Amino acid sequence: MTGEHHGHSHAGAPQQMGLPPPGAVMPSGPPPVPDSELTLLPLALDPTPMGPTPVKFALNETIPQGFSAKDLEPVNELARILLTATNPHVVFPPPPQPMPNDRSKKIANAKEAGNVAFKKGQWGDAIKLYTMSADIAASRPVFESNVYARDELALALANRSAAYLGAGDPVSALIDADAVIQLKRPWIKGHFRKGKALVAMARYEEAREAFLLGLQFDPSAEELQGAVSEVEEQIRQRDSQKSIEA
Repeated sequence: MTGEHHGHSHAGAPQQMGLPPPGAVMPSGPPPVPDSELTLLPLALDPTPMGPTPVKFALNETIPQGFSAKDLEPVNELARILLTATNPHVVFPPPPQPMPNDRSKKIANAKEAGNVAFKKGQWGDAIKLYTMSADIAASRPVFESNVYARDELALALANRSAAYLGAGDPVSALIDADAVIQLKRPWIKGHFRKGKALVAMARYEEAREAFLLGLQFDPSAEELQGAVSEVEEQIRQRDSQKSIEA
């Protein structure tokens, strides 16, 4: 019968674990500062956020010799940070808006040229120019403001959606409209373009939902209100025709 081997776990030596050996005398902390070396300053706190000097010497109190307002500068710097950061009523100003650069001009020029072609009914040219505008917007470097890229890209795709619809391609128009909504959901133009593409595909109920969703962001939008009325009339005519055929 073989003997059993029992494993034993051994804790590391105190020195190996970073602990002092048994019986070692622990070093004492720094000696306390005697009261005679302490100076109590009579201070007053003004809790108003953004104040230049929240901490001041208290009025009608004697300032100890050798102290001045300059000694309170580090304390005031910390107090300003704490009072401002913890106050929910303090509104920090937004960062300055970057100025448009040459890329923005190229995007705008391509879009304007697309608008000219669109007004002439030159759908193919309009689609190419809007695509150029969208490509330039999408190729912005990461260090540039993404607000510009999002707005410029959404506008180019919304225009291209309308051009696709004019060219008789509602599927591509719907794809662009959905992309616009992904980029700028509160912008009603994306919902309007989506509804128009769905109307062209005779998907009237879905079109109505798209228009109504846009109205949730801007209930006063006359363009969407008119679109809802039109598509509801189309639904009535379709249902009436079905009942006649039945």
